[in-house]
Amino acid sequence: MVSDRGFSGLVIKNEMAGIRCTGRKLTVKGGTLLQKLVDFSIRAGLGGLEKMTGIPGTVAGAISGNAGAYGQTISDRLARVVVFDGEEQLTLDRSRCRFSYRESIFKKKKDWIILEAEFSLERAVPQDLKTVSQEIRTVREAKYPAELQCPGSFFKNLRAEDLPPRALKKIPEDKIKHGKIPAGYLLDEAGARGKSYGGVKIASYHGNLFFNEGKGTAEDFAALAEKYRQKVKEKFGVLLEPEVQLVGF
Repeated sequence: MVSDRGFSGLVIKNEMAGIRCTGRKLTVKGGTLLQKLVDFSIRAGLGGLEKMTGIPGTVAGAISGNAGAYGQTISDRLARVVVFDGEEQLTLDRSRCRFSYRESIFKKKKDWIILEAEFSLERAVPQDLKTVSQEIRTVREAKYPAELQCPGSFFKNLRAEDLPPRALKKIPEDKIKHGKIPAGYLLDEAGARGKSYGGVKIASYHGNLFFNEGKGTAEDFAALAEKYRQKVKEKFGVLLEPEVQLVGF
């Protein structure tokens, strides 16, 4: 999300796209849409990416943010990444990418351009992968209707192992999924659902879904998010971190 004041810099769109399959390996250009990679892997009967269906953006963007959903993360099957650092091409294996929950070295090396990535996947039945993908797509389309102007989940979920014991005691066990506490649950409990500020509103059915009603500004998003970030801190003693990248704030 870019500040209403803009920022001092350039936006460079990576349009290098293409997928090459060799056995169980897929070599993908960074500008390829993530959904095209997911669809390709399903048709090829290669499992490991099917749960990421419906996540917008490119493969390079997904790698930078270590995107994932429903217990599956793009770095799980990543073998190597080729980047351009402004002077030369570098090839990094998975360990050098410093992946963690929604983090990678690429968020710190903002001048690096992800050119290509290689994934090592598992053989699977295409129809089984397609079924999983379609089920997730149905859930996503109900949560994020096509006409909804939103940046996706605004805050990161929290890893249960990172929470202090006092905070963890306040979380019902059935709310912990894949070792994480949904930020949406914490925001719901803090009263975020249905609230608004300026032209931005929080969905009535999900506390971590902030959307533009038509004339909202970046500052509206930031103010509303910070208000309920603080309310979560007051109630649970934890501070949510934005999953949305904030530029120029």
